[in-house]
Amino acid sequence: MRKLFEQEYVKIEKSLFLVAIGYLRNTEDAKDAVQDAVICAYRSFDKLKREEYFKTWLTRIVINKCKDFLKRKKYTAELQDNLNSFYDIPTEDFEIMEAICRLDSKTALYITLRFYNDMTYEEMSKVLKLPVSTVKYRTSGAIKKLKKIMEGDEV
Repeated sequence: MRKLFEQEYVKIEKSLFLVAIGYLRNTEDAKDAVQDAVICAYRSFDKLKREEYFKTWLTRIVINKCKDFLKRKKYTAELQDNLNSFYDIPTEDFEIMEAICRLDSKTALYITLRFYNDMTYEEMSKVLKLPVSTVKYRTSGAIKKLKKIMEGDEV
């Protein structure tokens, strides 16, 4: 069965790479996305019910990996933009900044948007594409985690 996977993959390798290039517009990123997709597909090859759908199935996996990559890249770029704003922070805030950096990136995002980008809950809701109530709840949780870190308790 694994031999069949390898034989079929060789036939469509170039087309998968071209699909990834179309999405990511970067050769190295495309190679990474295809590699991730092939590993994922190889692990779940036994779930493919009909061999004639191999190309369609693997192409869909590549597309999903490309979309995931773009989401991660966008989120990382946004977080990096937020971190760049930290250079203007007064020295007395370094302790807080160090604590924020110890939070996981998604939790830290709520703190940075609310307090360092001066966004309202409504603005955060639009940026994060979440309901206002969810943003309020998650921001509250982020503040609690930050407070624990500041008090010397790890999260």
